[in-house]
Amino acid sequence: MQEAGAAEQSVLVTDALKRAASGEAGVDAGEDLQAAEPAAAVELLQGRRNALLHLLLAHRVAAYLVTFVLSFGLNTALVWSGALDFSLWGWLLWIPVLTAEAKLRQAKRMGRERVLARIQERHEQRHAA
Repeated sequence: MQEAGAAEQSVLVTDALKRAASGEAGVDAGEDLQAAEPAAAVELLQGRRNALLHLLLAHRVAAYLVTFVLSFGLNTALVWSGALDFSLWGWLLWIPVLTAEAKLRQAKRMGRERVLARIQERHEQRHAA
């Protein structure tokens, strides 16, 4: 169930990033949690420096598979070559994938915080009136 939610979030964020890249104006999410999370992700992932993260999120399953194969292959090659008796260098290849996941979690948190703040603001306005 959690994997399906993560995959859906990736699709929503990728679509939102494509719309932002094409120049479409972002829609105000208001109190809609489903719209607030991708909006926060677009805000966090804008710019050229996050291009690799865009690619990893757009092709999430392939990114995990390729990273696993490359990290396992690097560790195995280093051990078989005799350069090392035991290698963990391949684990460094996971840094971009884990960074992309961290950005998604941060965007989810930001989106929830914004929605809660808007709900609280609306509640305070009703009680003040």
